[in-house]
Amino acid sequence: MLRGRTGRVARKVERCMRQPSTRSTLQRPPIGAPARRKTISAWRGRGEGSYGAGAASEIPHEITRALQLASAAAATSIMVAQRAKGIVPKSFWRFAESYARSNSERPLMTRVLTTAFLAGTGDVFAQFMARDRDLRSRGADGGSSEQPKPWYNPRRTLVMSSWGLVASGPFNHFWYMWLDRAVSLPRLVHSVGLKICLDHVVYFPVLVCYFAWTDYFRGRADTVADALAGAAASDKLMPVMRANVVSWTAVHVLTFTIVPAQYHVLWVSMASFFWSGYCSSATES
Repeated sequence: MLRGRTGRVARKVERCMRQPSTRSTLQRPPIGAPARRKTISAWRGRGEGSYGAGAASEIPHEITRALQLASAAAATSIMVAQRAKGIVPKSFWRFAESYARSNSERPLMTRVLTTAFLAGTGDVFAQFMARDRDLRSRGADGGSSEQPKPWYNPRRTLVMSSWGLVASGPFNHFWYMWLDRAVSLPRLVHSVGLKICLDHVVYFPVLVCYFAWTDYFRGRADTVADALAGAAASDKLMPVMRANVVSWTAVHVLTFTIVPAQYHVLWVSMASFFWSGYCSSATES
């Protein structure tokens, strides 16, 4: 026998179904009443208005089973939410709410600052990983007499952050906003595929501009024209472009299917945390 709230609800439903109708014959029946009376009469047995044995054992069991499953699912979801809320600190939820509010009220500024911050931190991460690899290689070689160089270059991080602030952040904001509005095909597979292809085509000149940006502001080119010419003829451009096609195809499958449109730039910037480190290392090597 069912106990608790689920049992009480199931017994109340069963009592209501067993009671005869008290509707007055003078009252106008609502729309759909004949179909309802026909269904109820089909459930009733041949006795004095009571249910038949088959209906009495079948219908309440299905109702109570559905109530059991619904209550179990609700209890499970509440328990998981409470545990997740207890594990994640409250400051994170307050930050997430503040970010969502800022993203809806001031989208351009929020996305530009997010892109710049993640580009800079991605470069710091790449420099730290390069230092770790250098230390391991020195240990494997038995040490070296050369004085090790400082592992962190703040100018390199500044160049990456300025690229995200001036170029990548504003471009991503307007590009993905236009892409979501302009490309809308009947089938989702075709729409996602066209968006990914357009993104790869458009980002090829963006990568050329990135190489020129780093060469000019790192002092490897005297003029902007020399930086653009050197970036277009660089032997590092095509390997980075191939890596761009492979990695960002996988990222954009999630971008255009699961991630909401207002968080496309945030999702791309989070993925760019690793991509910025890779590009910074590629231009440095």
